[in-house]
Amino acid sequence: MKLKPHWKGVRPHIMGKAEPTPEQPGPELADAQLLDELVAAIQAEDSARREELLQRHPHLQEWVNCLKSLDSFAPKPAAAQFAETMISNHPPAPGSNGSSLVVTGQFGKYELLGEVGRGGMGVVYKARQRDLKRIVALKMILASEWASAEEISRFQAEARAVARLRHRNIVGIFEVGEELGRHFFAMDFVEGKSLAELIATRPLASDQAARWMVSIAQAVDHLHAQGLIHRDLKPSNILIDGDNEPMVTDFGLAKMFEGDGAATRTGAILGTPSYMSPEQASGRNSMITVRSDVYSLGAMLYEMLSGRPPFREDNPLDTLVQVLEGEPTMLRQLVVSIPRELELICFKCLEKDPERRYASAAELAADLTRFLRGDAVEAQAGGVYQVLERWVRRQPGLACRLAVLLPVIAIIQIYFMTSGAVEISYHLRVVSLLALWAGLSVVWQMLLNRESLADASRIGTILTDTGILTALFAQMNNNNGTLVVVYALLIVASGLWFQEQLVWSTTVIVEVAFGILLMCKPDLCSPWHYPLLVGIALAAVGASTSFQVHRVRALSRFYDRRPL
Repeated sequence: MKLKPHWKGVRPHIMGKAEPTPEQPGPELADAQLLDELVAAIQAEDSARREELLQRHPHLQEWVNCLKSLDSFAPKPAAAQFAETMISNHPPAPGSNGSSLVVTGQFGKYELLGEVGRGGMGVVYKARQRDLKRIVALKMILASEWASAEEISRFQAEARAVARLRHRNIVGIFEVGEELGRHFFAMDFVEGKSLAELIATRPLASDQAARWMVSIAQAVDHLHAQGLIHRDLKPSNILIDGDNEPMVTDFGLAKMFEGDGAATRTGAILGTPSYMSPEQASGRNSMITVRSDVYSLGAMLYEMLSGRPPFREDNPLDTLVQVLEGEPTMLRQLVVSIPRELELICFKCLEKDPERRYASAAELAADLTRFLRGDAVEAQAGGVYQVLERWVRRQPGLACRLAVLLPVIAIIQIYFMTSGAVEISYHLRVVSLLALWAGLSVVWQMLLNRESLADASRIGTILTDTGILTALFAQMNNNNGTLVVVYALLIVASGLWFQEQLVWSTTVIVEVAFGILLMCKPDLCSPWHYPLLVGIALAAVGASTSFQVHRVRALSRFYDRRPL
């Protein structure tokens, strides 16, 4: 039994029903996934897998019979003819998004030699151009026969964008066309590895990274001069050719300065999270300019020097949050041999405010050239305010605690000095507890920066906050119970780690601490129903905070399955 490719794309919208949510797949989505597995097994001629699926899920036979009947009536489009004659049954290539289609054979005047790369929208083949007897790279749109009008438009826009470019460090394109329903363009074939492959094992030497970045920045400046913004600059899109020169490629998200249709609508997040600028990460596409590409160049330079991008969390959503709110670790903390001037250049590119970055890729290339010559660079460390701003973004938890504790200590000290009604022993106990709280916050933050101790640091922070707060309440000479609202703030603050278990752990710890406080200060139990109301309120705060964290995590898992 041979199933034609033009119905292979059957997907979760079965019989007109809505797709279930990712968290709780319904029976229709489960059937669609099983059917995809069955089709893949049939096309791969894996009879054992096919029979196993049909035996375990007999109801799939009904779908197979139905689709076979439909297929006998359906006319074969040109794309199906192309697929039937040129698709060989091979397992999917790594990173091929599960597709089992590998095209080989003749394709117009090209002979396809094999797949060399694949992205979110296109697949690239190594090919031989028969008339000119040369090796080229042939890029086709994935699933061309099922591609939407917007996907085809973006693919053609990429071809038009690259065709306008002529630069030593940009992969050139020399033909755009359509063959048997498959949109394609042919470009220079670069024999070599990508920058991502080269830096996967170890970082580059500072001079080598700077020299390559000069060439890349100059190529990007040429791109900008032609009215284009790349929007997806990253190490995997930089190829190193036989002359040890970097080549910029993959213009699938290139944006023209004037107009770009739906692909640049506000709210559409396009790019790779670890390398996109804050304005790009927030979906503010109207604010994307050449300075956004400068940020991406800085992110690449950071990885070339350190072996890791500025931000890379467990999933895309967490990475986006860090791009928007966080601050990368200083390069010289990761690799002490990195020159200070090169670190300054890199961090000037990575400024959150686009106005603080280099105004163009040419300015970045010029500053890197000054560094290579040993001249003074334009990038500077910034004033006290800028340094403090970066520190707050890098250590937000510690900054918030110190921003509260230090003014509280100052207020208490002023009250003690002006009132004259407070015993010095009582005053010293309170101030000592607050100072201990600030000191332990610094310690826990230092441990939080160590990945292996991060979980222990979070628990230690929660215990410290709750324990010292309870001790302070127990020390108070008055019975002003309104301050217990701070317990609720601790629960809400724990949600900033986006971990449901931590929120519930904090809630339990706070409830226990409140119970201990009631034992230490029985007067707070009058009237008797007040403590019960406070306990219920704290539990409600914990539940609502946990629910919000759960919603964020559900969205994060959704994006994890659908890379940006």
